[in-house]
Amino acid sequence: MLFALSTSVYYYQGKRKPEDEQIHKELSALAELHRSWGFWMMFHHLRLFSFTWNHKRVYRVYTHMYLNLRRKYKQRLPSRIKIPLIQPLHPNMNWSMDFMSDSLLGGRTFRTFNIIDDYNREALNSTLDTAESHLKCPIFI
Repeated sequence: MLFALSTSVYYYQGKRKPEDEQIHKELSALAELHRSWGFWMMFHHLRLFSFTWNHKRVYRVYTHMYLNLRRKYKQRLPSRIKIPLIQPLHPNMNWSMDFMSDSLLGGRTFRTFNIIDDYNREALNSTLDTAESHLKCPIFI
């Protein structure tokens, strides 16, 4: 014998408390009106109506009614279909341009404007400036 357990403890059936019926009735009425409310919102609403039940007792009835709201986790996006980039057939067919910025040790920032030919990866233009170089972009093109 592993445990010294009396038979009365083994066969004991718990009795439902009479207050649980009223808690069940009030919670089901609130659940019909407010489906998105969780436990604490319902519990505080019951407190506003001067019910003085302990939150542990109300939560026990709440879980027996299977009112626990499931957590809504962020949905994962489906993996996209990877399409290879189209390689140009000859030079000067497709260009790419980009701004890059960095700062010096003294804290001064500078920006570079780069234009690259996609066929042979040749840098057609690379301009360095410390001012608002995005305003000068049409000049370089």
